[in-house]
Amino acid sequence: MPFKLSSDARRYFGQIQKNSTRGTFDTLWDQYYLSALVGIKARSRVPESEEPDEDPFMTEVIQDYDNQKYEIYGALIVAEIEREGIPWENEQEVQGLMLEMLDSTSVTRLSDRGATVLNCYAERGFKIIRSEIPAPPQLGEFLEQYYDLLLEVDQGY
Repeated sequence: MPFKLSSDARRYFGQIQKNSTRGTFDTLWDQYYLSALVGIKARSRVPESEEPDEDPFMTEVIQDYDNQKYEIYGALIVAEIEREGIPWENEQEVQGLMLEMLDSTSVTRLSDRGATVLNCYAERGFKIIRSEIPAPPQLGEFLEQYYDLLLEVDQGY
């Protein structure tokens, strides 16, 4: 069931692709990653009931990101621990959340719930991106504005 990008997000990023005369996103995974990163950094996600209902665009992490997947998952777990207000000293709750998010038998190494939660961070991240960068510019301009947005989010969006 893994990775889902809403049709709104696909249209938004598709418009950037269309507007760009030089450079494009290589994959939908790039767009998903940019969205997820904003949601994770903001410690904000849509409720699980609002996970995009589109078919998954990918059932596993693409090769280009395979070496980073555990960093992404680690950031996801930290964000979820902090978002839920779980004290770091409560090792049992922290471990429980980790076990809830990860599954060593899954091709992605995420449980179904972990994939759902990551999709929810990506969807919220996309909504933040769209609200802060409303008119999809060309890719280069978008990436500059995206960088500024990451700094804002890091300082407490």
